[in-house]
Amino acid sequence: MQTFKRAMSLLLVVMLLSAYGLLAVAADTQAQEPLTIVAPSDTVQKNKKLLLAVNTGEAVKWSSSNNDIAEVSDAGVVKGVSIGKVVITAAASDGRTAEFTVYVTRAKSPLRSLLQDRQMFGYQYSYKGDYFYTNDQKCWQKYFGFNFGYDWVAPLGKLDYDYVRIFFPYEGKDWMIQLWKGQYGLLFYGGEVGVYTRPEGAESATRFAHYASAGADDHLMIGADLYHKNSKTGEYEIAFERPYEEHWWCTGFIPGHLKNTEPCNELRLVTHITFKDAKMSRLFCEGLLDSGFAEGESQDKLAEDSFYRNGADVYVNWQNVAKGANAIIDDDTKNGTVSILGAVMLIMFMFSVVLSAGLAAIPLMG
Repeated sequence: MQTFKRAMSLLLVVMLLSAYGLLAVAADTQAQEPLTIVAPSDTVQKNKKLLLAVNTGEAVKWSSSNNDIAEVSDAGVVKGVSIGKVVITAAASDGRTAEFTVYVTRAKSPLRSLLQDRQMFGYQYSYKGDYFYTNDQKCWQKYFGFNFGYDWVAPLGKLDYDYVRIFFPYEGKDWMIQLWKGQYGLLFYGGEVGVYTRPEGAESATRFAHYASAGADDHLMIGADLYHKNSKTGEYEIAFERPYEEHWWCTGFIPGHLKNTEPCNELRLVTHITFKDAKMSRLFCEGLLDSGFAEGESQDKLAEDSFYRNGADVYVNWQNVAKGANAIIDDDTKNGTVSILGAVMLIMFMFSVVLSAGLAAIPLMG
């Protein structure tokens, strides 16, 4: 009988210890629940406020990556200070952290809101990035491609830009990958990356040789960041960031005027392009070398006017090369068909300049 009682007592102790252990594990699991930040929006207007919280409801310490853009109080209230983006961090007492990106935007205006929601004359506006751009998947410009005669009339529209044009044949087509940066009209500066093709060997590379905008099967994954030199500090600061997405034409335009445009080296364009395969990326990089670029050792440490290639991916840091190309353009324009096509394209280009000039008034009106 005594043995049975001792056994039952021992069993009860084991059960109690087990229950205590399970409770401890449950409590520990609850304490280690991943921390996330909850917010009604990821944008806040300048001089407005946005309330953040964490999913667990526990007390946390809040901090901002840049108080000059947005401040955050001990209660998680974010106040927009200037246009830009910041990372807000919540830190729990046990070391768990969570991050949340907040974009500080301009105050809403009818014109900017209209261009955010729909494309007009081939242009839209991003409140998050505070830049104008072209939605190239459904813009009218894609029907008119590019020819070198555009350079002739660009000064008439107050367009003053540097370019890099890389030509190469690939899978039965002549390709041209073109980068621009510079002054676009009186009130905008910006940058572009364009992809163009034509049938291989269709015509000589005359001033009126025409390239079509790349078709859907030839779109490439492209991301582009434009940096503008701060005249006071000498540092290059981000002007816009275009997401890495499928494009034939990746663009961005900022209200403002450059101090110097010959060359436009107060702008730096950093782009990431994913080609169809390693062969195609190699052909592009060979063109970059011929155009004055140097090959870098890694994508994270690219010097100015250099590139890094990793398989089909190419990363380019472009700043000082003014008129870069890996082919000499023939000035022979005796081919009448080509000249007529070029003239038509020039007329369409001038029409585009007029539209752009009208669009340039939007930041002042909005």
